[in-house]
Amino acid sequence: MKILLIVGLILAGLYGLDRFLLWCEARGWIYWRKRQGTAVSARNAALHMQSLIEPGKTYQIEEEQSEREEEDDEGAPPGGTGRKKPRR
Repeated sequence: MKILLIVGLILAGLYGLDRFLLWCEARGWIYWRKRQGTAVSARNAALHMQSLIEPGKTYQIEEEQSEREEEDDEGAPPGGTGRKKPRR
């Protein structure tokens, strides 16, 4: 009987934690279940950790960020398909 009570409390605690983390995700504070990071974001996190040990990696991080910004500038306007807006 005592084991069932402990298991029930653990399950209730895990459920409460899950609901709390979903609430945090809804506010944009964390990514929990609905959105997932990409391999690129994991690689960037690893590069940032490595830059603490090897300061030369900071240059690599800055270079990749500038390349990404250049690609964004060259692409289509954000949220647009390149079509003109209709006249009224």
